[in-house]
Amino acid sequence: MELPKDWLAARTPPAPDPLRAWFADTDVVADPDRGGRSVSESLLEAGVVHLEKAVARPGRHREAAYQLLAADALITYGCEAASEADDLRGALVAILGRVGTGGSVQ
Repeated sequence: MELPKDWLAARTPPAPDPLRAWFADTDVVADPDRGGRSVSESLLEAGVVHLEKAVARPGRHREAAYQLLAADALITYGCEAASEADDLRGALVAILGRVGTGGSVQ
């Protein structure tokens, strides 16, 4: 099973170093003991976690801004990883449903 960190490391161009530091929790989400999620689902879940943390900090907080950037990048990467699925439309509709409701990947 490919880990999200390996998938992310293969991206060209790579994410900037300061942003990559926010990607550390992607492999925790991919833990096979937690359901063996796909790379796309793992990236999406990590993105949603950062999005929820950013939203929980109303006002102007630099850390919330970084978490929002990390959420955006991880959700975008999740869509990119989903583009490798056989049913791209279905995968993207599922992503929109999960992110749109703020719900976690099951």
